[in-house]
Amino acid sequence: MYFYTLGGSTPPLTAIKLNKKRVIIMEHQDRINFVLNHYKAEIYQDQTSFGKCDFQIYPDYTSDGYKLTVAKYNENILSKNARDTDGSTGKIFLNEHVFHNNYDLSLVFIQELRKGDLSIYVDEEIYEDAMIDSYLEEEYESIIEIQEKDDKLYENFI
Repeated sequence: MYFYTLGGSTPPLTAIKLNKKRVIIMEHQDRINFVLNHYKAEIYQDQTSFGKCDFQIYPDYTSDGYKLTVAKYNENILSKNARDTDGSTGKIFLNEHVFHNNYDLSLVFIQELRKGDLSIYVDEEIYEDAMIDSYLEEEYESIIEIQEKDDKLYENFI
C-alpha cells in the first residue's frame, strides 16, 4: 500500500511501503538527487558548463529559423572513448541526434542517464519543456521498485 501526502504549493511527499521495516519520505528534489546519485550523474543548466559536460542537450536552429534540439556527446571530451565504438563522438547525425519532439528527447535523456558516470548539460528551457523532472521522478519509482524486488528475493533466501 502506498501513501501520498499532498502539501499546498509544495511538491508532494512520497512514503514508500509503510508496512516494511523502513519508511522513506522524500521531497521532490531529494528524489531527483537520489536518481542522480544512483547513476553517478550530474545535470548542469548553466551556459558556462556547456563545454565541460560529457553529454549535451541544447537548442539549435535551421537555416530558415526552425528550432530543433540536439542531444549528443561532447566532441571535446574524449575521456569516455569506451562509449564511442564507431568513432562518432560529438558528430551530429540528423537521424540520431536532432529532435523536434520533447518526448523522444526525454527518452534519450533517461537512456543516457542510465549509462551512469556522466555529466549532462541540459538547456534550461529544454529541461522545463521536456519535463525532465517528471522523467527523473518516474526513474526514482523504477529504482525503488527494483530495490524492493531485490529485497524480497534476498528475504526468500534467508
